[in-house]
Amino acid sequence: MAYKKLFETGKIGPLTLRNRAVMAPMSTDFADHDGNASPQLVAYYAERAKGGIGLIINEYTGVDDIDSIPSLHNLRMARGYNTKAAEVLVETVHAYGAKIFAQLHHGGATSKPAFTGRQNLSPSGVPMAPGGEVPREMTLEDIRRVQDKFVSAAVRCKQAGYDGVELHGAHSYLIAQFFSNYYNRRTDEYGGSVENRCRFVDEIIQEIRKKLGRFPISVRICGDEMTDEPGFLTLEDGLSIGRHLEAQGIDCLNVSNGSAWNGNANCDPFSYQPGWKKHVAKAFKDALSIPVIATNTIKDPDFAESLLEEGVCDFVALGRSQFADPEFMNKARAGKAETIRKCIGCMYCRERVIAGGMPANCSVNPRLGREYRFDWKHLPKDGAGRPAAVVGGGPGGMECAGVLAKRGFAVTLFEKGSALGGTLRIAEKPPCKANLAGLYETMARELDALGVDIRLNTEATPALVSELHPVGVFLAAGAPPVRPGSIPGIEKALLAEEVILDPSLCGKTAVLIGAGLTGLECAEMVLERGCRLTIVEMNPTAGQGIFGVVLNDIMSRIQPYNPAVLTSHMLNAVEDGGAEVQNLANGEVTHLAADTVILALGTRSQEALAEEFEAAGLRTVLVGSAETPGRIAGATRSGFLKGWLFEA
Repeated sequence: MAYKKLFETGKIGPLTLRNRAVMAPMSTDFADHDGNASPQLVAYYAERAKGGIGLIINEYTGVDDIDSIPSLHNLRMARGYNTKAAEVLVETVHAYGAKIFAQLHHGGATSKPAFTGRQNLSPSGVPMAPGGEVPREMTLEDIRRVQDKFVSAAVRCKQAGYDGVELHGAHSYLIAQFFSNYYNRRTDEYGGSVENRCRFVDEIIQEIRKKLGRFPISVRICGDEMTDEPGFLTLEDGLSIGRHLEAQGIDCLNVSNGSAWNGNANCDPFSYQPGWKKHVAKAFKDALSIPVIATNTIKDPDFAESLLEEGVCDFVALGRSQFADPEFMNKARAGKAETIRKCIGCMYCRERVIAGGMPANCSVNPRLGREYRFDWKHLPKDGAGRPAAVVGGGPGGMECAGVLAKRGFAVTLFEKGSALGGTLRIAEKPPCKANLAGLYETMARELDALGVDIRLNTEATPALVSELHPVGVFLAAGAPPVRPGSIPGIEKALLAEEVILDPSLCGKTAVLIGAGLTGLECAEMVLERGCRLTIVEMNPTAGQGIFGVVLNDIMSRIQPYNPAVLTSHMLNAVEDGGAEVQNLANGEVTHLAADTVILALGTRSQEALAEEFEAAGLRTVLVGSAETPGRIAGATRSGFLKGWLFEA
């Protein structure tokens, strides 16, 4: 076996796990309104258990539905009626050979008063961030009441058949607030020393032990909150807490990082490299005798194996890699690691849940959260060798072609370029985006294994496609960049995509029109080359609509170059020596001198092209950005759904 360490059995307390891979807890919002494990959530976890993971620590599971409601659809074990659905979840996971812990959670000051109608609780009445809502300092009665809720939830978990529980003491939630010198400023027995700040969780652990005996208990903490503010935990502080918790008799420690102020240290965007925080996990592994579970931006089994070989941790925690490909472990065991769809760190999953208040989705796995509706065993196998044509080899086209091939259609994919990938081959060029190559390379391997006829360097015209006599043409030709013909001199400007592919096209000075994601990535590239840049944006702010984590990450690399930024300005004309722009607030016109004008004005659909195919008598289905210009997630989701639901 290629991954000897990864597939060794492991022990957590009395529990034996089939391998050293643990699915990290990640919020999905797949539960129902009462916090019950819904069919959607059960199917989601079943897919990961079936995929070979050793232990699932399910997403944060509320112990309190009065003072702690972080979202409208978070999983809970706060009431007796939550136990029935939890039993279904546990039985399903066990049926596929995996073990499962419930991560017991109370939000404390991070809860949502809009949902609870109450002032949040906290150790000391300190807002999560300066200027935020002020929570209520917990009385001793409050402390006892909430501790009882943790213990009662643990009892329900054992009734439901869970293999253990994890107490969520990380990411600035309630237990972590007690750990913290910043949030915990109490002067009684629950504040001050490490022992006092741990007392809240210690007493929960003791009561669970009294009621449930050797029922496995994990605690998740932030080994280093990596937050540059007095009172937040350093690595030394984290180790002190870890040693203290080990002395309380817990069975393992799950080490994360970050805080409410620094979520990137917990769930990091694409610019962070795998293993950047492994020194934290290694410090805990060296300091403790109980097993250590740790996340480390693990994208593939080779890296997971190396962490175990180096003694960084006892168990590797797979987070978003389990979103991206639930078959991660099965593929690794089979020696097919190259077929794993790897997380690209785009943060779309987190954006959906945190910023959008919607259930998790994944850019590279369109079945995430849809497993209960689209079970592979129910895929219609009605292709019967009939021809189907896919036009465009980007992520939407490749996803669609793969699903159609699995249905039994004889699929021909036309790509006008010399290789598959579509706009991913542009998107991978900006700094820190090279991992996108792994996505289109993996998808190409899938199509090859499925026998899809791929015709590169081929412009798909209606006449050419008609020769196949296809039952359907799936137009996934992407979304061409917008170049408004109404603007004088527009033909003199370069497209951002052209500059991203060849930054040398840009002169020493440039004006960039449009500060969306493509525009900002283009800006980063030309600034790195020493270009003096002015960014012009019609919206009141640059990067409007980009998820804050991603925007902040990109701007942290752009801002040191100090480009000029003109927001609430529109392009009037492209001139021989620059551009004329107009202030939308007061109408003032400004002439910006520049060697190069670059356009990043978005993209447009391909409805006109679809009409050409329809006019030739071909049944045409628009796919991905060809129908609705957008992002990778929209393209793969559209390709998947259009391929699955097509009725020939």
